[in-house]
Amino acid sequence: MLKFQAQTYRINDVVGWHDRRELKLAPEFQRRTVWTPRGKSFLIDSILRGMPLPQFFVREIVLPKEKRTVREVVDGQQRLSAILGYIAGEYSVLLMHNAEFGRLKYEELPEDTQKTFLSFPLSVNVLEGTEDADLLEIFARLNSYSVPLNQQEKLNAMYVGAFKKAMTDLSKEHLAYWKRHRILTAQPIARMKDVELTCELIAGMLYGLQNQKKIIGTMYKDFDDGFPQIAFLKTRFAETLQICQDLLGGDLSGTIFQRSSLFYSFYMAVYDCSYRLQAPENATPRITTEDGRLTVQNRLVGLSVAIEDEAGRQDYLQFYEATRQSTDKLSQRRTRHWALVEIIAPAFLS
Repeated sequence: MLKFQAQTYRINDVVGWHDRRELKLAPEFQRRTVWTPRGKSFLIDSILRGMPLPQFFVREIVLPKEKRTVREVVDGQQRLSAILGYIAGEYSVLLMHNAEFGRLKYEELPEDTQKTFLSFPLSVNVLEGTEDADLLEIFARLNSYSVPLNQQEKLNAMYVGAFKKAMTDLSKEHLAYWKRHRILTAQPIARMKDVELTCELIAGMLYGLQNQKKIIGTMYKDFDDGFPQIAFLKTRFAETLQICQDLLGGDLSGTIFQRSSLFYSFYMAVYDCSYRLQAPENATPRITTEDGRLTVQNRLVGLSVAIEDEAGRQDYLQFYEATRQSTDKLSQRRTRHWALVEIIAPAFLS
């Protein structure tokens, strides 16, 4: 029977193993992938922020003649190499990840931050006397329990740059909004659907209505090094969310606009009426009036009720048909967009 123990070690323990040459980071069967500077920076930033890391797997090999134990890292070698490299002063954290400690090497950190860093806990599964064949079986079984990643989770795993950070921060900043209006519930949020929706809305603001979600991957790639547009988009994003809420009397839940596909259309129509799609940074928004908001609210609620009613939806048949399937196709989105713009436009001053 395989023997293993779940242990908690500190980063300082790993440093000690490394200094005493008791740590083997590159066993023969391990992958030889090399992390990018952004990947290393993102990991160190996670530690500096006190974020938990995935588990490590270490095989302990007792050398009786030498009276010492060698620890062979079988899963997590890139993470440990990055940690040891940071402590050795090989690189610093990027500013895009950490404004406080960006560009500082380990030895330049405040002393209390260094102590906290060295004390950071690592969850380690220690394997005792395990053969290579047994290790491969362990990893095969671990992978069999894993839920396949969706496209957004794959992008999150692939990129660690500016756009990822901007979208993750922006979606979490409005987490209460998604939940309060029931646009997204806990399970989809756990699978990063809040980040995906945020990406789609930002893409629409920058480039107009999109056909499905293909542009999201392009944006992760193109803006990995920097995404300065977030400086003005962040404010507009919050403003548009607020107007969406105001136009429905403070509560989207219970209407068709709590459905994420229809919320996308609702949001884009509001943004189009306020700024115009693809508006430049210096664009001036149009403002709403109290009378206009009330008129539009009644029309939006009327649309929502009609779409849910088999008899009433006849007055909005094209809109209804564009909500039934393939809701993220450009043709469907355009149909919904122009119908909603016509309804919403009276809320804004000319």
